[in-house]
Amino acid sequence: MKFPRVSGSNLEGDHRSLPDGFDGDPTLLVISFQWQQRSLVDPWCSVAEQLAARYDAFEYYELLVVDWRSRMLIGRTRRADLLTADQHDRMLVLRVNKRQFRQSLGLLGEDTVYALLLDDEHVVRQAAGFPVSSTVDGLRTLLEDWEDARPSAEAGQTTNSTG
Repeated sequence: MKFPRVSGSNLEGDHRSLPDGFDGDPTLLVISFQWQQRSLVDPWCSVAEQLAARYDAFEYYELLVVDWRSRMLIGRTRRADLLTADQHDRMLVLRVNKRQFRQSLGLLGEDTVYALLLDDEHVVRQAAGFPVSSTVDGLRTLLEDWEDARPSAEAGQTTNSTG
């Protein structure tokens, strides 16, 4: 399934159209629906930070999904002040119809967080809740496979263009 076309802004107020505005391919999205879910978001971001240091093309973002009618001002709360500058850039607040957004991605509810791996705007893996070791190991293996495949794909394109 394709990631829906939505827009959001980071905590600095920079606007992005998504999924085009995501850097990285593949990209991990950690989606939450409540600020109080930080205890589930932070472990995913810790894993993603380690993976981003190892795999050049990989990036990750936190998406805080709030209802488009919400008057919550995330960037001006004390809670947002506790985040690092990197977290301010990586956290995107999406003001959308939450029910439609969840349905478009097959997300069952708002009581947990979701981690979605995107490749070319398509969701290729999905997990819910806390990052368990088998999920993290599978993600590493997938990233290693993609990294191994990239040089051969580029070499094949070079060979074809000269042949």
